[in-house]
Amino acid sequence: MGIPLPWAIYLRSGELLAPAGFVVADALVQSRLMIATPVRAAQATDRDRKHVSAEEQGDGDKSATHSHDPLKYLKHNAEGVVLTFKLPVDFEPRNVQVEFYGRVPMQSIIVSAPTLGLGSGQTWQNFEGIPMTVQVIFGRSLCMFKTTLMRYAALPSGHLFLRYPQDAVTKSFRQALRVDAQIPASITMADGYTVPALITNLSGSGCAVATGFVLGQPGTRLKVAFRIKLAEKARVVTVPCVIRSIKGKLSQQMRYGIEFDEAVEESVLLTLKSFVYEHLAER
Repeated sequence: MGIPLPWAIYLRSGELLAPAGFVVADALVQSRLMIATPVRAAQATDRDRKHVSAEEQGDGDKSATHSHDPLKYLKHNAEGVVLTFKLPVDFEPRNVQVEFYGRVPMQSIIVSAPTLGLGSGQTWQNFEGIPMTVQVIFGRSLCMFKTTLMRYAALPSGHLFLRYPQDAVTKSFRQALRVDAQIPASITMADGYTVPALITNLSGSGCAVATGFVLGQPGTRLKVAFRIKLAEKARVVTVPCVIRSIKGKLSQQMRYGIEFDEAVEESVLLTLKSFVYEHLAER
């Protein structure tokens, strides 16, 4: 205890349990790791030691297979994790994006520890036991469950051990994850003329806009600019796009399905996806 692990340790299924350099802070963390019957990659100096196949189940694993694992499809495919919690000093719940570090099946979920912003005297250790809602996006699914903070560890970098849920709800999404919105936008047409519009839903690959102006026919190329709020900061996004569908009549508002151009910068795509994930978490 108290020193970095010299090598990474794994579950018998091959999933990473703790990376090399992870510091086992105390006996509690050590016992939780040992319950999972960890293994490591064989080395040349291990000739006389017992070897275990990654596909071989230990006694602990055999008993675990009889338990329902609500997160069995969650491995290292998590694209985004959002914690929702309310500290005693908060008037409203916080929605915070964190990094997914891993899981110990049927025991704990490990994520990065977000900044609290309460001063040096208040750390996550002061809030062990606080209830949380976790939302994990992986593939085309959004997984949601309730948990509590089991323990905070400061080394090698701040991370949280969350209690493993007994139940979780997983929702499937359409081809692109999207959220309903009411975002004012400016659309610039090929001749340079700019008209106002309203974005009514948004995804990382496109949006739907409503406007009283005719923007063109399917295949018409445009440029849409709008302002979004991400992590309490306003950001202006400008994206080249193309009209894919049209609904409505000239006497009413026209509704256009718009697909963002493939040449959109990676940083812009990341901003759009982060916005979508953050608002999915608020539902």
